[in-house]
Amino acid sequence: MTAQPFAILTALGLALALSGCTVFPDREPPRVMDLALSDVTAATTSGYSRSLRVDTPLATEPFDSSRILTKPSPNEYQMYGKVRWRDTAPVLVRELIIGALRQEGRFDGVISETSPAASDLTLTSDLYGFHSESRDGKVRVKITLYGQIMDNRSRTTLCTRNFEVSEPAVAGDIDAVVGAFGAAGDDLRRQVRNWLDDCLG
Repeated sequence: MTAQPFAILTALGLALALSGCTVFPDREPPRVMDLALSDVTAATTSGYSRSLRVDTPLATEPFDSSRILTKPSPNEYQMYGKVRWRDTAPVLVRELIIGALRQEGRFDGVISETSPAASDLTLTSDLYGFHSESRDGKVRVKITLYGQIMDNRSRTTLCTRNFEVSEPAVAGDIDAVVGAFGAAGDDLRRQVRNWLDDCLG
């Protein structure tokens, strides 16, 4: 390289540094969304006299991620741009179930699989759907979860159930879709609590 081109490149680099510019534009940070869930009232009925561990649901791609998904056609998933969940979908589902059961207060204790504490029962599950769907210009949110209650001492399965929750979004924008996810989460929590009551009550 001759002296003249080198001097030009040096001057250009200095000018960019002084002006605070960069040849690579900053990436716009994504919006980080959470599920807007309603409060759970404490139970007025007797407790189960047992403790419960709630495992994080098993999920494969694309559900095992923090991206907010939509399904515009029966065989295609897409991601909403510049936005994501605060954690992966399986973790959100685990936390909404744990939170509801703790607030209701019928178990002696409700823990996750990360806790070193022992428990009497375990709720395991598989997450098959956590997305919105567009049909005939209308948007609905769907959550599909298969749950299983296991007795930790005998290692036997006490109850199983497939949960399918569907909630309409008032519009197709991301805020309306996230609001529908919150309503679907509330519905899923109610169904799980009723299922546990039928299984253990």
